[in-house]
Formats: sequence, C-alpha cells, structure tokens
Amino acid sequence: MSVAVPRYVVRHADAIEYQPTDPSEFIDGVQVGEEHVLRSEGSHGNEHEAYLWRTGAPARCEYLFPGDESFCVLQGSVTIDLGTGEHIELKAGDIASFPKGTHSVWTFSEPFKKFGVTSN
Repeated sequence: MSVAVPRYVVRHADAIEYQPTDPSEFIDGVQVGEEHVLRSEGSHGNEHEAYLWRTGAPARCEYLFPGDESFCVLQGSVTIDLGTGEHIELKAGDIASFPKGTHSVWTFSEPFKKFGVTSN
C-alpha cells in the first residue's frame, strides 16, 4: 500500500530538522552534509525530490548528480570542479542546473545551504 503524497508542503526553513540521508554524505567517518526532504515523490508517483541541504566548512566531497538537479544557493558559496578543467563558483542567490550523471567535486570554505529539486 502506498502512502498518499500531500497536495502541498509548507515548512519554515529555520524550524526544520536536518539529518544525514546517504552514506556518500560521510567521508572517512565524518558527516559532510545533511538534508531535510520536503517532498520525495511527485503527484503521479514520478521521481521528484524537493529538499534543503546544508554543510559546515571547511568541507570537500565528491558528488554524482543522481538525477537532473536544479538548485538555488541560499547561504555561503561553493566551488564545483567538473573534472573537465572547468570550475564553477556559486554564491548565495545563484541558481544552477546540472544533468543526471554529472560527476563533480564540491569545495566549501564557509557554511553552505541550498534549496534543490531533483527529478528523473
């Protein structure tokens, strides 16, 4: 039996609980980031996740985009190395979108928070 997906979700960003959700968010036993999932499934059962994600600093982690992902940086900044010699610098207020399967290394020099949406 599947759980009904609510028609809408409302949260206050400063009053929510974060938790680690993926073993990849731990490097050498140290937690790199944590998230709060607002929605983990679309209204028709499709893969769709809306979430807040944050990390402290300094931090560095490898990340393989699990789906098409778009996000807005809410706090801090990050340097994203795409492994092609290309580095992307993002700061609070910037928005970005990456296709599924993109390999990247993220480097944080200050606390960081983003709101993101991932779909397949």
